[in-house]
Amino acid sequence: MGPTMMVEARTCESQSHRFKGPCLSDTNCGSVCHNEGFTGGNCRGFRRRCFCTKHC
Repeated sequence: MGPTMMVEARTCESQSHRFKGPCLSDTNCGSVCHNEGFTGGNCRGFRRRCFCTKHC
C-alpha cells in the first residue's frame, strides 16, 4: 500500500445575511447558517456578528 496523503480543507467564512440582532449563541448562529447552506457558524467580534463557515 502506498503513502497516504493528508489534504487540509480550507474553511471559508461569510457574515450571515439572515441572522438578526447581536449574536449571543453559537448554536443559534450555526442553525441560521445551516439554513443558508453553510456547514456551521459562530459569533465573533466586538459587535457580536454571526459568521457562517463552510469547506471550500
